[in-house]
Amino acid sequence: MNRLTSTLICAALITLSGCKSDFSFGNDVELSGVAFGKSELGEISTLTGIKFPPGAEGLEYLYLGSGIDDALAAKVKIPASEVEEFKTNAVFTTGSASKVSIQIGRSKAWWRIDELTDRVDRTLKLPNATFLEVTCGKEGDDVIVYLSWITT
Repeated sequence: MNRLTSTLICAALITLSGCKSDFSFGNDVELSGVAFGKSELGEISTLTGIKFPPGAEGLEYLYLGSGIDDALAAKVKIPASEVEEFKTNAVFTTGSASKVSIQIGRSKAWWRIDELTDRVDRTLKLPNATFLEVTCGKEGDDVIVYLSWITT
């Protein structure tokens, strides 16, 4: 190997070793209680098309933005008087009545979807390779909505 070839190989190796892959991912966010407010409910509405009724209260929120595919899970309390109106959302009117399977929040202690009574499950494929699953039911005297959303 001549001196010029050696120099070019060394320069190439130095240049390549200085390169790094820079994938820009977002952040993971987990909020509970009062920290999960109207802003996050609005974000969920924007991503999923779900319209929450007046008086909806965010209980738990998990947004996974640090991976390749964004995902979110939420637990929301809605007024019992607004359940029928809530069920006019597209996930209930055009979605599949199949049992939910994504369950982004299943590793969280607050994700108690199997404890709901009067449970209604719906799944819906949204545009741009996104999927929505919603379960609505009773937790004691409260009407609770569990929501999973993922983009692939």
